[in-house]
Amino acid sequence: MKRQPPLFSILSIGLTLALLGLFAITMRVSGLTLFSPGRLSAKSLPDLQLNGYVSHDDFEEQCDLCHQPLRTTQDVLCLSCHTAVRDEIEIQTGMHARIAAVEECAGCHPDHRGVRFDPGLAALAYFDHAVTDFSLIRHQVNYDIAPIECQSCHTMEDRFTTSNDRCTACHAAHDMGFMTRHVQEFGLDCADCHDGLDSLVPFDHDLSDFPLKGQHASLMCADCHGKDPSWAPAGELDNHLTLAAFGKAPRACSGCHAEPAAHQGLFQPRCVECHTQESWSPARLEGQAFEHFSTTGFSLERHSEDYAAAAMNCKDCHVDGNFQDFDRGVCTACHAGQTGGPADDQKAEFMRQHNEQFGEACMDCHDGVDRLSDFDHTQVFSLNGVHAEIACQDCHADRVFRGTPEECAACHAEPEIHAGFFGLECQLCHTTQAWTPAALGQHDFPLDHGGQGEVACETCHPGNVYV
Repeated sequence: MKRQPPLFSILSIGLTLALLGLFAITMRVSGLTLFSPGRLSAKSLPDLQLNGYVSHDDFEEQCDLCHQPLRTTQDVLCLSCHTAVRDEIEIQTGMHARIAAVEECAGCHPDHRGVRFDPGLAALAYFDHAVTDFSLIRHQVNYDIAPIECQSCHTMEDRFTTSNDRCTACHAAHDMGFMTRHVQEFGLDCADCHDGLDSLVPFDHDLSDFPLKGQHASLMCADCHGKDPSWAPAGELDNHLTLAAFGKAPRACSGCHAEPAAHQGLFQPRCVECHTQESWSPARLEGQAFEHFSTTGFSLERHSEDYAAAAMNCKDCHVDGNFQDFDRGVCTACHAGQTGGPADDQKAEFMRQHNEQFGEACMDCHDGVDRLSDFDHTQVFSLNGVHAEIACQDCHADRVFRGTPEECAACHAEPEIHAGFFGLECQLCHTTQAWTPAALGQHDFPLDHGGQGEVACETCHPGNVYV
């Protein structure tokens, strides 16, 4: 005979089933919030939506968006929304690529701690700054010895990034003059040089593979390491360094110094064979200092361009690369013109007359700066009287102009009548108006001595005594 279950047991089972049914209905209605440990964060970033949600609070009752036990791990669900973080991890770039156990999202970003709780800010308490490129060893306290908080460098909106403006503002508040010069020379990309350990402080350029000597020693860094004024307001601090410019400075001279038009195509690009860091000019040719004017007596100041305004170079004057013997016919050919136009006809006629009068020894008169273009002969030897009418070659034999003697005897032979008696101070008796008659101021009587004809001076002045 079967025993009947006690009424109490039947009621217990019924009650249990009823409660389970009620629980199921409640769970369906509440979305499992019955087991929620607390409200989700309503913290959000401006203008940012992920999968249509502004904050975690937007899906408060959709637990399965973050929790799917036995189906997948929580980090997979996190990264399905936070795709930018997923990309950092996958391509190994950015902050999250440097964090150990990065898949344990909740370890740094907990939630269910209220609508005002900030999961992003909470991560700072667990963050190891050593994984970045900037150490905090020298940034524990600021200039007034107060502790430096995270928000001193990082705005709450930027989170794990910072602005170079914050570095500049902090250091400029301590020393504005230094910071102004520093920004002028190095720019605003602070992390290009600084890693928090000041590893560039002991840097000595002379120990690098490009020591700075001579003129290079006084240059600013930006003069060699590139310029980019895009960051600065117009007219302000426009010589700063570009990103990573230090490692890309050219070693070749041509990287900074354009090849002079005067010798383009003539010399090999081995500047150091003629130029030094002490001074680009004068160059050194065959071991000797070379500057065109001091070496040759002819300046290139007025010979940088030809008549067509084209840049002149060495081979325009030194044909066939002959730098030792200069063919002065090159001057005549250039200045006489070569195109056959009316202007060239005029130049050709001018040069014909010029050469006929002065010859082709151009550099006897010309030194490249046209010091004789306004030549005044009276500054050297006054041409008056009969001298004003004679041709240049009458005094400048063989058209030699330099070193022409100024003594009368160089052109006028001493008359036999007073040879050896009066010396060479001809101007005491003669003038440029006429060589004869001489102006013998002490003779107030005829020198033919009473009609007997011209007598020798010593007849009256024995022993060359004239006074």
